[in-house]
Amino acid sequence: MTPAAGLETPEVLAQLGAASAVACVYTFICHAFLPRREFHGSPLYNWLSCLPIQLVGFPLVVSLAVGSFDGGAVDWVAAPWSAMDGTWERAYLLLMWGYLFKDCALYAVGGGMDAMYWAHHVVCWATVFNFFYTDLCAIFLVGGSAMEFGGASQTLHLIFAESQLMDKVHVFTMTASHVVACGMAVYYLSLPAAPLAARLVFGTVVFGLSFERQKYAMKLHREAADRFAKRA
Repeated sequence: MTPAAGLETPEVLAQLGAASAVACVYTFICHAFLPRREFHGSPLYNWLSCLPIQLVGFPLVVSLAVGSFDGGAVDWVAAPWSAMDGTWERAYLLLMWGYLFKDCALYAVGGGMDAMYWAHHVVCWATVFNFFYTDLCAIFLVGGSAMEFGGASQTLHLIFAESQLMDKVHVFTMTASHVVACGMAVYYLSLPAAPLAARLVFGTVVFGLSFERQKYAMKLHREAADRFAKRA
């Protein structure tokens, strides 16, 4: 199977390996310098380590990818690998891979992941790997960035749990991120450039993740509303 991303499979695997190694080093640095106390089932430094990637890294790489495309943003979203320079699109896939892999380094510093997190990560790794071999990767870049931006709002909501403003920002941002992600999934399903099986699996994953994430976000919102009501 030949990647559509302009690389041979050994190159793809080598770059994914390098991204994994860099991600582990990043986790070790965060473990050394950021707070280690337990926070909602994971060390606080692990939550904090996500924020720069979610709020700056992903949006920046997407912006650079759009800027390097010879056309508008709408055309870029539906463009095949052959119509792209591909440098920043590949960089995004590697960044997402490493962003997920950094959690594996928790095992080296006394932490780990539960079965649900492992399932989430394996599905996401498979999705990233798939887009090295199929077209329309920009749809994943947009949808993935939206969901991670929403995830950042949830982290900030948990950190600033007594802020009514952050509660409102969290609900709005998470909901908007799922609307964008599901919209991208519907668009992906409508385009024949990618294999039907890939489109169906991707759509199922996006809708499933969005549903579970939105359900959890609303649970946090109800808990926050109860706290605010008792405080009033």
